[in-house]
Amino acid sequence: MRVIKNILCAAALLTTGGAVVMRGQEVTPPNLPREPLKAYLRNYLTLGGKVSPDVTTKVATVQVKTEDGKLEDVVYVSGQRWCGSGGCTLLILAPLGSSFKLLGKITIVHLPVRLLPTMKNGRPDIGVTVQGGGIQAGYEAVLSFNGESYPGNPSLPPARKAAIIQGKIIIADTASGVSLYQ
Repeated sequence: MRVIKNILCAAALLTTGGAVVMRGQEVTPPNLPREPLKAYLRNYLTLGGKVSPDVTTKVATVQVKTEDGKLEDVVYVSGQRWCGSGGCTLLILAPLGSSFKLLGKITIVHLPVRLLPTMKNGRPDIGVTVQGGGIQAGYEAVLSFNGESYPGNPSLPPARKAAIIQGKIIIADTASGVSLYQ
């Protein structure tokens, strides 16, 4: 079944110019990480080479626009070191010269991840799924930029529970990511 779904998604990408419609929501397919982003992630996730890489690490990346039209990267990191019963890790990164600035490291995130139509402090609100890890009934949370960073935990304030989240799915619940170390 998953193979058929992947074939249908690939066919939809070819016929829609890059957007896929899933469950009535437009989905942006994750990109392969660019080399500078891969290098940054490899360095960041090994604490500058102080810990060995988790070879199970996979990433799904999407670029989103800020209010002033600049691009930032939303990166869903999965693997043994980055996931638990509550979910995996989501990073939000802004280009900074030849590197990146970390705007958010959000733990306990389940897919899908949405780009919401609202913005705070010039950066888009992000919707994430929260469930597992003691949270019985899953829900979607809104993460807003406070001027310095996004909230680190979507189950605690300042993140807020949303009854209905309307936004574009940027990382679908079917995204498997690509290996960071192969």
